[in-house]
Amino acid sequence: MSSIAGNLLVEGRLICGRLDCEGGRIVGLELDESGTAGVGAPIVAPGLVDLHVHGFGGADPLTDLSAMAAALARAGTTAFQPTLFPRAPERLGEDCASVHGAAAALGERSARVVGLHLEGPFVNPRSAGALPVADLAAPSPEGLAAILGPATGDGRGVRTVTLAPELPGAGELIDELAGSGVRVSLGHSLATGAQARSAVGAGAVGVTHLYNAMSGVHHRDSGLASVALVEDVLFAEIIGDLVHVGREAFELALRARGPRGLCLVSDALRGAGTGCDVFHWHGREHEVRDGAAYYPAGTDGEPARLAGSAFSQLEMVRRLVARGVVGLADALTMASEAPARALGLEDELGRLRRGARADLILLEPDGLALREVWVGGCPPAPLSA
Repeated sequence: MSSIAGNLLVEGRLICGRLDCEGGRIVGLELDESGTAGVGAPIVAPGLVDLHVHGFGGADPLTDLSAMAAALARAGTTAFQPTLFPRAPERLGEDCASVHGAAAALGERSARVVGLHLEGPFVNPRSAGALPVADLAAPSPEGLAAILGPATGDGRGVRTVTLAPELPGAGELIDELAGSGVRVSLGHSLATGAQARSAVGAGAVGVTHLYNAMSGVHHRDSGLASVALVEDVLFAEIIGDLVHVGREAFELALRARGPRGLCLVSDALRGAGTGCDVFHWHGREHEVRDGAAYYPAGTDGEPARLAGSAFSQLEMVRRLVARGVVGLADALTMASEAPARALGLEDELGRLRRGARADLILLEPDGLALREVWVGGCPPAPLSA
């Protein structure tokens, strides 16, 4: 049995206490709200859960899922949804099968795959953002079947699908996905408020990177972002680098939904976690500035365009706390408990409670440097690659 003492994140608060781990689980939890953890005692939080990450540490799901999962664990993210870019349905289905197979072979010290996230292809080309428009597809049962594979299979591990509810045929897919146990997340969309609410009624449960690539907040003509701020059934992803979403918009979302309704996601690309200023991926150059990745300005006068993030979840937590946008307990809750709840895994992941997996991060009290990472009760994962 292993014991860890410090300031523990429990039910959204940091409380002095101790937890005991055995057999990969938390088997004991003792709290002392009147006590102090002592000088230098660590902050102990659940391992972070990333619902939306395309790559990390110089790797991505299709080329080296194992390296990506190991790099994420070293950065404090112990569970994640590998997020795939859109492709033609048949090819995307092949990608899903490949990544799903690789996920089953991951080692004990790697971050755990908790299902695949497909960002498309059934999204609005007029709100594609950095997604390749040529690889998008119109919603159709045939296209969905090509992605998920045989009806008697496991859906190739797909757990979340981002789609635009306003597209013709999207309603039928929402019904099919919800009935199959696949989470529908609304995004890359120009949906009206009424269309978004209709999708919620049909079974949509998430919103992909709130504010980005979607119809916004207006005092008369509501859009998807407006609905995401008021519909408690929707777990809204939000990117926390303060580049994709400005401070005021972030604070608005936090006041509207609270830390348990917002899921802090990295939307990280392959170059994240490497420290590089430039990386090439999917045939394009990416420049890293202030924690975000951009397509560089074109020679034809096209301005630089946001492509994704270069931060881990923990780096986002540090930035949000350092700039006074949110307190530490709330920031960590948004990166652990909220995404676990979005997946229906809150008894297993994202919380310090008896019976949960012993996925833990220990942070230095000053500066929030990562001291240790525990994955399924295994000895601390090395923090140097």
